Amino acid sequence: MNNEVTRLNGIDNEKYWTRVDRSLCWLGETDSEQKARQEILASKTVGVAGCGGIGGALALRLARLGIKHIKVADPDQFDWTNINRQLGASKDTVGQNKAEVVGHMVHELSGDVTVDIFPQGITNETAEPFATDCDFILDQMDFYLLDERYALHQAFRIHSKASYILSAWCIGWGTSIFKWAKEGMTIEEYFNIPAGTPITPEVIRHLMTRFIPKQPPFPSKKTIDHWFIDKLTVPLFAGSPPIAEGFAINRAALLILDMEHLPYVQPLPIAPDAYVYDTSSLQGEVVSYNLDTGNFVS
Repeated sequence: MNNEVTRLNGIDNEKYWTRVDRSLCWLGETDSEQKARQEILASKTVGVAGCGGIGGALALRLARLGIKHIKVADPDQFDWTNINRQLGASKDTVGQNKAEVVGHMVHELSGDVTVDIFPQGITNETAEPFATDCDFILDQMDFYLLDERYALHQAFRIHSKASYILSAWCIGWGTSIFKWAKEGMTIEEYFNIPAGTPITPEVIRHLMTRFIPKQPPFPSKKTIDHWFIDKLTVPLFAGSPPIAEGFAINRAALLILDMEHLPYVQPLPIAPDAYVYDTSSLQGEVVSYNLDTGNFVS
């Protein structure tokens, strides 16, 4: 696997305003306001850490949105279990690095997006160069990557221009979304697991309470535990990543454009509070983290 960062340079494309045209109505009341906000999107750099079922799709959606500089990072290779849900996963890409496959897909979409590819993923060495000039970051790394996630969030707090890290996770038939801010609780405080801790069954159970703020109605917790703990595999229904992607990309756009304010937009609370949506029950709600008990309440 290539451990060097690869840059695929975008070129000026006269078709840019044609390809983003249908988004413009929703960016403002007047032509000038709409164009000004689209120019903001075009000027931003967004980092996507993790190119799996949600992250890979988000990277491509950011390009469709008109973001002109995107960073992607993932150390993993596609395998056959990824084909049920992950953009870029196919019989032809099994065994290939996820960031490299997704990065090339993003670049080839329209040719006007510059893509930085980190095939080694987020590490203590790459977290800073990945985060430094990002205006916004999406944390879509694997559930079990504790130290790597800490490295990303630490670089975000110290080096990044970004005000937020957004994370969207698949839970059964829906999603949970967290908005991490520099003034809020750190993810290290929220997880309350020291860096370097081995990923034991006890640690996995604790992490599950952090990633799943509201237990899905089915299947049973015993069944879910069997997958996470005994099989060391995150169970992911094929239809759920697009739900998470949809919520995350729209919220990311609102945050990048500083449009996340009343009366038209309901702000997403700062983590560790979260938003949870379940397609099976058609219910969505903000859940609040209780500092005293360490549990979530609706």
